Amino acid sequence: MSELKTHPVTSGDDAETRHAVNGMPARARHRVRWRLGAESNDGETPRDRTARLRVLAGSAIGVACLFVANGLAPAQGSLFAVPSGAVAWLAIICGIVGIWLVPGLWLSAVMMRFGVGPAAWLGTRIATTLAWYALVGPVIHRSAEGASVTTVGILTVTMAATAAVSLGVALGLMRRPAGRWPRILIAAIVGAAGTQGAIWASSLKWSDDRAYSHFRLDSLIVLGCALLVVVGALSRPKLPPIPTARNIRTPVIALAVIAVTATALLALGARWSPAQQMPSAFSVEQVAAPAGADIAFTLAAIGPEGAELIRRANFTVSDDTGRPVSVITQFEPASETGGRVTLLVVLERSSQPMLCGEGRMEKAIQAGAPLKITMRDQVSGLLTQADVPIGWCAG
Repeated sequence: MSELKTHPVTSGDDAETRHAVNGMPARARHRVRWRLGAESNDGETPRDRTARLRVLAGSAIGVACLFVANGLAPAQGSLFAVPSGAVAWLAIICGIVGIWLVPGLWLSAVMMRFGVGPAAWLGTRIATTLAWYALVGPVIHRSAEGASVTTVGILTVTMAATAAVSLGVALGLMRRPAGRWPRILIAAIVGAAGTQGAIWASSLKWSDDRAYSHFRLDSLIVLGCALLVVVGALSRPKLPPIPTARNIRTPVIALAVIAVTATALLALGARWSPAQQMPSAFSVEQVAAPAGADIAFTLAAIGPEGAELIRRANFTVSDDTGRPVSVITQFEPASETGGRVTLLVVLERSSQPMLCGEGRMEKAIQAGAPLKITMRDQVSGLLTQADVPIGWCAG
């Protein structure tokens, strides 16, 4: 019969191990104490430092891209305008890169925790980015007592929050003080002081026509930025591993397939567009004639080639019996928007006996119907009628 051996239990702060019969070790039960920020063990400090530097670099690049996109977008009319040149393409690219990096990078790294694998990280990034840009507008509107939500306002709030978190992440790189509460106190004081200084600077710049010194709103901004600085200083950023040649192969192939497919669809759409297009034409509407003209029309383009049809239009005029009438026509851009054109018609005095003679004017007055002329475009075949002013016949 074998000898029964027992081994004493060894206890410690990190693990508790028990040994059983015949010297065979039993399953170990580990008790790991949760530690925050600077109290982590030495083996995790380099990785934490690298993650913080990656968050700071990515946030800086994202903010710079948003600044560039916002600076170039007004010339294009919108941040998401259809690219029409090199400047427009640069604005679109910078806007997409900036929105992807800010604030999704620090939100997912500092405040969120994702599962294992690139798919979980990508899902967290997309979810946090969409949630931020969906909620920041209503928050601005509610906190600022019904203020209008603009692109500049959303970018300002996004950059302010990014600056606060980045300041906290930078403070987290410092090894002193080592205690948790001193680090919280220092981060809160630095964040509140920096935010209040920025508010004072902005109030000095816009004090002429805007009341930026709103105590309640300023207090909310200072408190929010101070909390973000504290979170950034005490958190432990979690980022996926840096891509290598081995693990980046599959995403690159997938992106290449998507790019080739999108390019092929755009090329096919440009060559054989599936969209229904309105036939090209233009409308004619008689309006009050300005000084120096007897009759005036407003021409509006319809369809993709409508403006070209207006440019090539060549009108001839005839009376109600089909006889040609001598006129002078002139095109002028309309004062309204939308690409409208004004057609001015001056009737030759030599045509007055033809249009107003032979009792035509008396018959028109008795019948209550104005005198008419017919205008025809020789290019498009458009036909329209116009009223001849009675004053022209009486003049």
